[in-house]
Amino acid sequence: MRRLCLFAALAVGATAVAQPPTPPTPAKPDPFKLPPLDAKEWKALGTDGLKVWDVKEGSGEAARPGAKVTVHYTGWLTDGKVFDSSVKRNETATFPLDGVIKGWTDGIPGMKPGGVRRLFIPYPLAYKEAGRPPLIPAKADLVFEVELMDDPLALPDLTSKEWKPLGEAGLKTWDVRAGTGAEVKPGDTVTIHYTGWTLAGKIFDTSRKGPGRPATFPLGNLIQGWQVGMPGMKEGGTRRLYIPWPLAYGEPGSPPDIGPRADLVFDIEVIKTGK
Repeated sequence: MRRLCLFAALAVGATAVAQPPTPPTPAKPDPFKLPPLDAKEWKALGTDGLKVWDVKEGSGEAARPGAKVTVHYTGWLTDGKVFDSSVKRNETATFPLDGVIKGWTDGIPGMKPGGVRRLFIPYPLAYKEAGRPPLIPAKADLVFEVELMDDPLALPDLTSKEWKPLGEAGLKTWDVRAGTGAEVKPGDTVTIHYTGWTLAGKIFDTSRKGPGRPATFPLGNLIQGWQVGMPGMKEGGTRRLYIPWPLAYGEPGSPPDIGPRADLVFDIEVIKTGK
């Protein structure tokens, strides 16, 4: 039947036009592949062998020396072996820049939130003569890729164009970082880091203070704004939610921290999800 239809079309003068082949979908770069050490993008920072490669420029206020930063990172030995990665753990890391190896202390300041920088750190600025057995041998030069995140305890910009409406009830989302792991589905149990603010900028709850451990919740037990706003996120992703009061704690609020008819803002990082 297919050949008969084709013959009929040609018989009345139709012209068969060859369609160009569909271009192949470009492969995504492997986030755990060692960056090329001979790339021209490396720039010396100082005279002690530290080099940086700015892959992506961020925006906003630059990290200052000694500041407390939140990052995603992957670290390699120069033979290509990954010895540590927050990306593989699906959980950002937060620490003061004066409490890490000197290559980070000197190499991170100047980055802006959303930026991605690579660091080539010679061993005197890393773990020195001794290394850090068993993962990092003696006199090991190290390579890192670091993504600087927004301050997870600072109220997001409520006027940002990044907010997108979700449905017609006033809920809005802002995907700060797309995850790559399992997808959150309605009714899942999620392990997350989160911070919640009133519109006045007051933090009323966060997993990031104190011990700083992530929290685990059944999604079905949470406020409606979370139940609607979190599905579709993936492990490793960060999303902000603007939740109008009818989808939060309603008319009465949740005294003493959340007043009546209080709209709320959350920053949520998904570490793990599942039934």
